[in-house]
Amino acid sequence: MADETDDRPGSTRRRFLAGLAAGGVASVGGCTTLPAFGQQVRFGSVEEPETGPPRYRDWIPEPDESARPGDLDGVRTSMEYVVPGSRGEDLLGTPYGGKGVKPGMDYVGVGLSAFEWAVEARGSVVAKGSVATDTVQAALEGTGYEQYDSYEGYTVYERGDLQQVVAHGDDYVLFSGYFDEPMQFVGPMIDAGEGRHTRFHEAEPQFERMTDSVRAPPWTHIRPGTFTVDGSRALLEARSVDFGESTVYPSRSFLFADDADVSKQDIRARISEYPEALEANRVELTVDDNLATAVATMPPDTFRNMDSIALYDQPIITWGLEWDPGDEAAVLTHEAGDSVDAETFRVYLKDISAADEDGTDGPRPPDPADDQFSDSFDRLGPGDSLSVDVSDIETWQISVRGEPAGTEYTWGEFGYFPPSLRDNLDG
Repeated sequence: MADETDDRPGSTRRRFLAGLAAGGVASVGGCTTLPAFGQQVRFGSVEEPETGPPRYRDWIPEPDESARPGDLDGVRTSMEYVVPGSRGEDLLGTPYGGKGVKPGMDYVGVGLSAFEWAVEARGSVVAKGSVATDTVQAALEGTGYEQYDSYEGYTVYERGDLQQVVAHGDDYVLFSGYFDEPMQFVGPMIDAGEGRHTRFHEAEPQFERMTDSVRAPPWTHIRPGTFTVDGSRALLEARSVDFGESTVYPSRSFLFADDADVSKQDIRARISEYPEALEANRVELTVDDNLATAVATMPPDTFRNMDSIALYDQPIITWGLEWDPGDEAAVLTHEAGDSVDAETFRVYLKDISAADEDGTDGPRPPDPADDQFSDSFDRLGPGDSLSVDVSDIETWQISVRGEPAGTEYTWGEFGYFPPSLRDNLDG
């Protein structure tokens, strides 16, 4: 069922580090087709595929004390989970999902398909899979990464220019960022995975309840709720997709407050408004106290036509940015990873300190940079750079968005806000 607001798996670690996310990111996926007049939802029993336990949540640590306890805000609760080898490519023609996971990774010598599963939460990514040390070292050589330390069996690589970290272990590769010191977030992630740090689901009963219910389908996205029934708004909601031999199983889960006055009949009526439910072969609705789940069955062609904006296989790229205070230009470089059509990416420059033209308070939306990669390259690959003029802006942010031609799919690929300029905002 379609979202009522932009459906974002959460800020990538690059935007998380920037501190100010680039605006205007389109939704991850949702229904864009209008239902036929008078069409009715076919409710009934659905036998969806079995899924495993949500082991991915073991790697999501409880946030530090700077986040208010019990505050289910987007940064703390939004997450995307994918099983790379089971993303429905055989049925849909293109792997489904990955909008949060792939931009949160840097290139370590292998593609996403090399991993058993991956989860993105709060701008950090954990990918389960064994990658040879030589492969990782070769992929990071020539980039801004240098070996920083070893921690609990992990080799930690760090780059101070973008404040990013890669931690490589025997069975997992972790990607994160930091504000104060390199182990700030990746250390608790490693410790949570080994049970030495309180996990988020252990501290937040709502998140535990939702992940207990959703489990681990090939793709799932959990975020703060927007679904509203008779004035009661869900605390959390999840969207999942599973695949059978010839059938797609999209589902939605909605977790309401314990005292929410919401009946199964009310939820059923609300779900019946959604095109995805109307186009499904069958929809099963279950309500367990304050948790409602709707599971649908749908032919691949129907699902692909309704959810085409989420069907795009994103690249994995290690980006670099060179700039020192006083420089008139910042140099953005594709350092390693997948080569793509240069028109895939659009570079934006945002004036953080300037007010909108209409005089209202707040930063301007980002404007396209004067120069783009496509002005100089047909294909964008390792070593290709773009010089972005920042001489006329006191406090700026550079962002890169994926905007491939011929699709409605967009994503935030990269964002950088120089730490040395943050003091300018205090004035």
